[in-house]
Amino acid sequence: MGRCADEIKLCMPALNYTDDQEIEEDEDPGCCDKIWDFFETDQEVDYISAPFRWDKKELFAGIEDPDTFFRSSLRSFLTHHILIRTDVSKKKDTQDGINIRGLNYLKLKGVYTDVFILHDRPSTLHRRKAFKEKDEDQKVVDPRTELWESWREWYKFQPLWKIRNYFGEKIAFYFAWIELYTWTLIYPTLIGIIVFIYGVYYKMNVFTEIFEEDFNSTETTTKIYTVFTVFNNPATPWFSLILTLWGTFFVEKWKRKSNSLKYEWDVSNFEQLEPDRPQFYGSKTRKNPITEEDEWFYPFYKFYLKLTTSFVTLLFMALIVVATTLGVIVFRIAANAGEYFGEGNDNNSLYTSLVSSVINASAIMILGFVYERIAYFLTDWENHRTQTVYDDSLIIKLFAFQFVNNYASLIYIAFFKENIANNGLFGRTDWKDTCDYTTSDGKQLCYPMLVLQVAVLLCMKPMPKFCKDVVLPYLFHLFAISKNRFRSGDDKCCCCPPCCCSCIRPDNIEAIDAGPQKTKELIDIIEEDRKLIAGDNDFTLSEYTEKTIMYGMIMLFGAVFPLAPLIAMICNVVDVRIDGYRILWKNRRYIAQRAEDIGIWQYILEFLNMVGVIVNSLIIGHTLTSNGSVLDGVANRWVVVFGFEHVCFIVKFLISYIIPDVPSDVQFKMRKEQFQVNQLFEKGPTKAPTKSSPENGTADV
Repeated sequence: MGRCADEIKLCMPALNYTDDQEIEEDEDPGCCDKIWDFFETDQEVDYISAPFRWDKKELFAGIEDPDTFFRSSLRSFLTHHILIRTDVSKKKDTQDGINIRGLNYLKLKGVYTDVFILHDRPSTLHRRKAFKEKDEDQKVVDPRTELWESWREWYKFQPLWKIRNYFGEKIAFYFAWIELYTWTLIYPTLIGIIVFIYGVYYKMNVFTEIFEEDFNSTETTTKIYTVFTVFNNPATPWFSLILTLWGTFFVEKWKRKSNSLKYEWDVSNFEQLEPDRPQFYGSKTRKNPITEEDEWFYPFYKFYLKLTTSFVTLLFMALIVVATTLGVIVFRIAANAGEYFGEGNDNNSLYTSLVSSVINASAIMILGFVYERIAYFLTDWENHRTQTVYDDSLIIKLFAFQFVNNYASLIYIAFFKENIANNGLFGRTDWKDTCDYTTSDGKQLCYPMLVLQVAVLLCMKPMPKFCKDVVLPYLFHLFAISKNRFRSGDDKCCCCPPCCCSCIRPDNIEAIDAGPQKTKELIDIIEEDRKLIAGDNDFTLSEYTEKTIMYGMIMLFGAVFPLAPLIAMICNVVDVRIDGYRILWKNRRYIAQRAEDIGIWQYILEFLNMVGVIVNSLIIGHTLTSNGSVLDGVANRWVVVFGFEHVCFIVKFLISYIIPDVPSDVQFKMRKEQFQVNQLFEKGPTKAPTKSSPENGTADV
């Protein structure tokens, strides 16, 4: 592992002064420090780090103990790195387009049927330490249990260092991002609640009229939509402005925290030094301009030709999704106008809505299935050199579909449906898509329907993930228990096929290897982890997608539903703990992956902020200025649109310009660390300052 760490320039703590060096502490911490410490969960000391060198390994802290020098996530990362890059053939580098390297190739050829990493356990750690120190009674802390004990305290900060030490930087960056996202949601949540209460007070007469009148079947829908008009009040434009500025503040705050964590976790240069993917193949060789060694490379013109082909293909698929959505809308309008389900039938509209909903849902599912597989195929075909670039390319493709799929119906209701409801489609007055709410002057108003749709989507969006992560695993667990009880007298286990049971079942260990007791214990551990749920290869992909879609709902349509930030914050608080529990105890351990930030997701957030300004401008200028709203009297609604949009962009630019991306103390520490590392390799160890020591200041995260 040490030579592998040297090869990939892995940064490790330098200067072994952890026992003798005294780190000064504040003599009298203030009240704010005590409150901060109460919510803090990480107590790790972050030492100056340097790229590991095998020929100077004595300069690195803890090198004398091979079992603890590399933290748990790094042992996982380095082991996997070695296994997937080991040459298993003396032939050419590629054969039939398949890279003949390491574990992936052997698994593809059926040499191995399953590959997974074991979770840490007290027994395995205790056995390793006790064997070395000859102390069977030594107590060793279980990192998994320790991490969960910190994670389960929902009112405290995320144990980011413990997550990083156990799962790697890529997953740790996700939890750091979701933590900051959740905490910053407090501001729009409080303001949104105030706006909601004000709207109820402002439209109190609406509620009075509703409750004074008797409900009947023909007016129920109208009265329900009337309730949602409370969100159309004088505070709505101001709340829209606050949301657009909050989005900029959140992104700028994340940039600062991301750069601080990047420095503290020693991944500032990861993407520059990132090794090639094992799946990458070159068609020609060239001299590396730095090392002067021969290396494979893939011609740029072929790569960009593939990117162009992928872009055209995915654009065509996105247009198919839009065309399908429009086709369903046209079908619903035409069916209602033609009374295809029976002339004079009172339920014609209901039947039409049901049929169109089934068609739309089926089309989305089929297109989503096809689109996802095309996206993976094209990304593999593009032959990206590093895993980071590969992930960014895949994310763009998948998010493009999710963007169209989740926001197309809302954009239609916000900007197009009202015109069709009042004037008809294609100039035909009998082809109307009703908004189910009519103002006092007889015009159709779709704003209440937009509010209802946003509220329903925000509440229902987390449900599929909750069922997948909580409900289904719980049902499978109950099924396994009942099946195990039913088969209590059988030789077969309840969770694996007969061939597997006959090969590695703990009861048959003697048939495999009549070794000592520790062999049986190890096989028990392997079998226990094998039965855990095999998660996706990239845990963060689905998590970022779901949270980013929710973030987009807030930025694009949060103004029409001020309680959107509250719903998002509650979902985040609950989901983070569910994710922590399942990846620690229910899922197989994820392979540790390194990263220096959240990747392309940061640019997607900035894209949603920009689109949010435009959409909110149009909502204020188009939707809110029509049919007796608060902005009536403005002669030209485009003045409102451009005025609001320019104000937002100017203020967003000023916020981005004023707030530096990298905290000043981090910039100073980076320069000082570089100097100290150079001194270390030139003159040897002299002193061991830490990044978080008082003489260096405290990192601003």
